[in-house]
Amino acid sequence: MLTSRIRECNGKPVLFITDQPVAAMAYTTYFEERSRYEDFIEAGYRIFFVNVSFTTAPINSYKTGFTPFNIGVFKDPCHPDYSEFEDAVHKILKKCPDAVIFPRIYVSMPQWWVKAHPDEVIPTKKGGLREILFSEVFRKDGAALLTQLVRHIKASDYAPRIGGWQLCGGQTQEWFHPDMNGCLSPAAEKYYRSWVKQTFGEDNATIPPSEVFQYKGTVVQTDENARRYSIFCNEGVAKSIDYFAKTLKEETDFTQVVGAFYGYSFEANNSVLFGSHGLRCLLDSPYLDFFSSPNAYTCNRAFGIDWADMIPVDSVKHHQKLPFIECDIRTYLTTSIQAARPGRYPDDIYKTKNGTSVWEGPPTPELSREALRKSFAHQLTKASAIWWFDMWGGWYNDPILMDELNRMRQYYEKDAQTQEPSPLSPEVVFFADETGYANLFSGSPQLSGHFEPGGLIITRTAMGTVGAPYDSCLTEDAETLLGNYKAAIFPFPVPSEAGKRAMELCDAMNIPYLTATPDHYTLTTDEIRAFLKEKGIHLYTEEQNVVYVGNGYLALHAATGGTKTVTLPQKMRVTPIFGTEISPQVTDKVRFELNENGTALFRIQKA
Repeated sequence: MLTSRIRECNGKPVLFITDQPVAAMAYTTYFEERSRYEDFIEAGYRIFFVNVSFTTAPINSYKTGFTPFNIGVFKDPCHPDYSEFEDAVHKILKKCPDAVIFPRIYVSMPQWWVKAHPDEVIPTKKGGLREILFSEVFRKDGAALLTQLVRHIKASDYAPRIGGWQLCGGQTQEWFHPDMNGCLSPAAEKYYRSWVKQTFGEDNATIPPSEVFQYKGTVVQTDENARRYSIFCNEGVAKSIDYFAKTLKEETDFTQVVGAFYGYSFEANNSVLFGSHGLRCLLDSPYLDFFSSPNAYTCNRAFGIDWADMIPVDSVKHHQKLPFIECDIRTYLTTSIQAARPGRYPDDIYKTKNGTSVWEGPPTPELSREALRKSFAHQLTKASAIWWFDMWGGWYNDPILMDELNRMRQYYEKDAQTQEPSPLSPEVVFFADETGYANLFSGSPQLSGHFEPGGLIITRTAMGTVGAPYDSCLTEDAETLLGNYKAAIFPFPVPSEAGKRAMELCDAMNIPYLTATPDHYTLTTDEIRAFLKEKGIHLYTEEQNVVYVGNGYLALHAATGGTKTVTLPQKMRVTPIFGTEISPQVTDKVRFELNENGTALFRIQKA
């Protein structure tokens, strides 16, 4: 198999395969029969995430009952079936013998296991009984199946092209609890009781009732048992991921990168029992090399706003891990799931609503290209890796879009090998407070989900249009990172102990900060902008445009067309890449024309 690792180069994590830096840009799809591997191969892409699952049970066990899988490898424990995965791998390698394959493994237990372990499962709305994600039996038996899968792949004819691994699990493969409620059940009590004993030295802990987590008008959670369970059910998922990652690392002799969906610190899906708020437990793990999340779905991915990261990418990078972001950008070719697989799925799942749904893309190829540019500019300035998620297949099947994706790969490839330090970086840090969720209630207006923004997501969206780029970090990293910034924003309305310590550190270091509160839980663009202006933070634009700065690049995205001006803190050499046509120049004021809903990207270097 190929060797791979993440190595820090000039202050940013870079993916190396066989000791060579590579453009960490990839392609994947759920529906293999509609895949467009050949288009991405022709465009120079060489990394492909290929899905494989232990089971055909729904990946969405909470709302829709959706599964993309036709075959579960271990449906019959005596006769594993790898054909769905291997057909896709062979399809890729036939067209591209030098492709690099990342198996994207759904670690979810087959029905024979579920039936055999009634004390290790939780009932769900749409997926039947599913494994409790912090179950020690699930960890042990899941690792045994994972080992069996990995050993089969290692012995296969395509083993020389395996370059890394991604671990998936839980709801939507993103390690959310399958009941979206912390696996809150009598079956969880033995694990919770053990955790309380280990953490607090107390015996006979009991599972809190479900209603104690629900919002009823009171903002701050004061039930200590509920707070503890909220923290426990997130840390328990993190520990399971680490357990499976350790299995993978050991099976591959620590020679290949392993990653996972995890750490959605700026998303809660309206639940304090989400499962994804234990990133702090994994950032120093020797078994995990990259973390992934989608671009945020805020406001149905409208133009004119920032499609922010769900994970605190700058903490991820600080711990020498790679943010590998899922860019499942909808295009004018995006179809309903029923059109993609006729007769397979009920008509009431993943509806499109005439442009008002996140499941529907822009109406034209040109606007679809602008969506790709917007997403790419964000990730390039953050030095994040990218995979394009062609969810139902065929979403990029257009020469305009593929030409753009080809050019983006070339930019990224050059960037992966550059040794120039970035001349500009954000002056503001936006803090994620994972354990702060335990101080709130599910369903509260302070919280937020993918599609119904609450206080946290409204503040994050506002942050994107203040005119000052920002970094996102965990409060636990304040002690080592705060000195890099001139101002801080705390969007969580009730801080944890880590959040309080970060604020105290701001006071000690004389770094001004703005914080949400229980009564004022939404910070507006105007409010944040006025604060930053008063504190002497450089604002790049006077309009409410989205500005990205970092990794040697500058980008501006705007909902309205016309003449735009970006003011730099000092004179720089500015070279346009896409979105506008100006001559390369040395300036501290970049003036250019931009189309409606357009994004302009520039390379910036010291004058």
